[in-house]
Amino acid sequence: MDDLPPSPAQVPRRLLADPVFLRALQDRDFSVVFAMLHGVGISFNRIAEACALKAERVSQIARGAASVTALATVERIAGGLRIPGALLGLAAQPWEDTAALSTESHHGDDPMKRRNLLRGALAAGLTAPALAALTAARTDVDQSLSPDAPQDLADLEAAAESYGYGYHGQQPTRVLADLVADFTTLRPLLTVPQPAPVRARLCRTAGQMAGMTAIVLHDLGSRRESRAWFATAARAAAESGDDQLHAWVLAREAMVPLNYGAPKAAAGLAERARHVAGHRPTAAATLAAAVAARAYALNHQSEQARAALEAADALMDRLPEGERSDT
Repeated sequence: MDDLPPSPAQVPRRLLADPVFLRALQDRDFSVVFAMLHGVGISFNRIAEACALKAERVSQIARGAASVTALATVERIAGGLRIPGALLGLAAQPWEDTAALSTESHHGDDPMKRRNLLRGALAAGLTAPALAALTAARTDVDQSLSPDAPQDLADLEAAAESYGYGYHGQQPTRVLADLVADFTTLRPLLTVPQPAPVRARLCRTAGQMAGMTAIVLHDLGSRRESRAWFATAARAAAESGDDQLHAWVLAREAMVPLNYGAPKAAAGLAERARHVAGHRPTAAATLAAAVAARAYALNHQSEQARAALEAADALMDRLPEGERSDT
């Protein structure tokens, strides 16, 4: 069999070991496939050239504005990106080592034959056909297991927590760059189906990171961008089901109009935060009451200001030690 020329957009080996990428292939979710390829430096033009598609359509697919349904197009993408057919539910592609890929699990296969084929594929080292055979063997079993949390999620959760402790002497713009870079890492994880508990953790992490990004933007004086990021944070927090995170986002968002001379708008947001937080003594409920008190005072609503301040004091007295911080 003649070797095909190298593809201008061949999938890197590390992506073929990424569970998010493999799940997207299984689901034929080319929005995630193209977006992740773009994320590792392969341009939409190169993808388009490899798959005989228009660059504009590739961009639309990556944004979720278009989809791929035609089998012929799926096959062109598999060949153009050098994706083993087994990962897309297709027959082995012409460029594949069909002997190596015949390790797919089918009822009635001879285990010894599969073992010998694998040994033969690996005899030349970790070549592309050998890696494809290993991937096919693993994904056959992996797809039968219960979905687990993405490997990157714990690291992203830890990063989100660390951002909450302030700048650590770094320039705000540097913290902002790190925050947004980590935030964008969540996108491919959010675009594929996840178990409900994992989806909630992803949304919570997105809410924390978007909220911290909004705070940094506020500190840098970018009011409009800050409000937009707070809106994203509130949506993510609401979807996560974490009422205290949602209340914290709304209370911190209330500080934007508060610091820019709109105390009435600030009071409205702070009251929404108090409603979402409920009556339990939490940091978010305490912050929301304190912000409401300040907003009412600046709006010359002394009675409401005193009531909110008393509520903040009462909550603070009952606040568990783990909920207290310098902020």
